[in-house]
Amino acid sequence: MFGTLFQSSAVVSTALSVATLATFATAALAMLGLTWTSERWRVPLALSGVALLASGIEYYAASNIWLTGQQLSAASRYVAWFVVQPMQVASVFFFASIAGKVPVGVFWRTLAAAILMVLARYLGDARIFNPTLGVLLSIAFWLYILGEMYFGAMADAVSKSTRPIRLGYFWIRLILTIGWAIYPILHFVDVVIGTGHVAPIIVLYTVADLINLIAVSMIVLAVAGEERF
Repeated sequence: MFGTLFQSSAVVSTALSVATLATFATAALAMLGLTWTSERWRVPLALSGVALLASGIEYYAASNIWLTGQQLSAASRYVAWFVVQPMQVASVFFFASIAGKVPVGVFWRTLAAAILMVLARYLGDARIFNPTLGVLLSIAFWLYILGEMYFGAMADAVSKSTRPIRLGYFWIRLILTIGWAIYPILHFVDVVIGTGHVAPIIVLYTVADLINLIAVSMIVLAVAGEERF
């Protein structure tokens, strides 16, 4: 990827290359954060770092595929999403658990919902069942996760915690509400309407991944750093 010439006008190549470097750089930052944050922050921070690393590997592969053939399918993204999005949800659970007691059942339910959310979109994309049904099911599982975050035990635990944790949780929840909305929308345009994985869709997915993953991971690191300094 880094040895292949492309012009500034090659927006997709630029976006994929930026995503690769950005995710690897922030993964390194999250891993370094493990050495100076307190022990109780290490699980959410490690989950964020591993999710960033997995995403960086996927973007590195996607960049090479695009530079070789100037085309890309959603398949490689699903490989990463099956790992990254459940890890993000798990990271949010452990983030909230730092604030107070959250039943372990919440962890398993939200983790399962995150996996099923990605699986529903994947099955629709693969035409194993109706793509519209895939979108609707993925939205249902995403709303379930948001319900746990807004009205469940995680929200109760965080509401009694310190201001940095409350603010951090507020922004993470907002990103998973607004930022994650882009996935069913783009999936609908890409698969249900049938535009395909064209350049604008690839760029929009990449920007969404960058914001949704990097911003959430950096919020976890920033709140953990508040305790340290």
